[in-house]
Amino acid sequence: MVSTGDYREIDGRALKLFPHVTKVMLQKRKKHNLASLIMSLLAISALFANGKNAALAQYRKAPAKPAQAGVYPEYRSRFGTIHWVRDQMPLKVYISPGLTLDSMIDPNLGVPIANTDNLAAWPNLVANVLSNPEQFQALKRADGYVDGHYQAALEGVLSWKQFEREGLFSYELTQDPGEADIYVFFTNHFVGKSGMALFAQDIRGYTSKTNFPYKAILAGGQADFKPAVIVLRTTDGQGQPMSLGKLKAAATHEFGHALGIEGHSTNPVDLMSAYYGRGVISPNDAATIRHLYRLTPDLIP
Repeated sequence: MVSTGDYREIDGRALKLFPHVTKVMLQKRKKHNLASLIMSLLAISALFANGKNAALAQYRKAPAKPAQAGVYPEYRSRFGTIHWVRDQMPLKVYISPGLTLDSMIDPNLGVPIANTDNLAAWPNLVANVLSNPEQFQALKRADGYVDGHYQAALEGVLSWKQFEREGLFSYELTQDPGEADIYVFFTNHFVGKSGMALFAQDIRGYTSKTNFPYKAILAGGQADFKPAVIVLRTTDGQGQPMSLGKLKAAATHEFGHALGIEGHSTNPVDLMSAYYGRGVISPNDAATIRHLYRLTPDLIP
């Protein structure tokens, strides 16, 4: 391959031998070489521009790589792992038609027994109410409850059904409150033991369950099993009925706790974070529930 500089040197020597003819040829060749040079530069420039644009286009169009789904350690309680076992399944779930436990008052405090400072007592409270049919029949519908709230709670609870196909757990709905393992009730708003309403944060639900050492049960120990209790809030921070989307997300979140995810993910995009993520079970939530149910539990509800 000959470079442009070599051509010039050859034409220079020819000019000495053939002054006239070579001069014309040289002028033509120089014009040709100049035109070729310009065309080459333009082609290179266009190629560079096209390559740059293509690279930029590829960069703009390249989809973001999805984050790897991971198990968050907050699923574990400070007492160990907690989840239901196969002998307890299928779990029976009762979603009340808007019933509230707020009429059950602590005689010493003058506030609902189901206050947020008394979470540990909720399963025993529900067990006692269920043992008294008249008391259960006297439960009222929570203020702020609207017809769509039942469907939203139902859809939230059923969101975890997808994992039944993997054999992790199984559950079914029941209309008989006397046979359920997990109960869903409602409240207009949550209160602490002082009776003060809790509106400072977007807390839409609480879950309480009593847990027992699994090894002790396997060894023949007796346990007075109590129901798991979920309470969902019917109103938002402005006192308006909770939107159906937010209530569904709350029901899905709380049922995740009922299944055994004890703490909150620190990733705000996860449903099981304190922020409810995007309102649906995230890849991290899915990885965590799978991991949890493949472990032998330390405690069972």
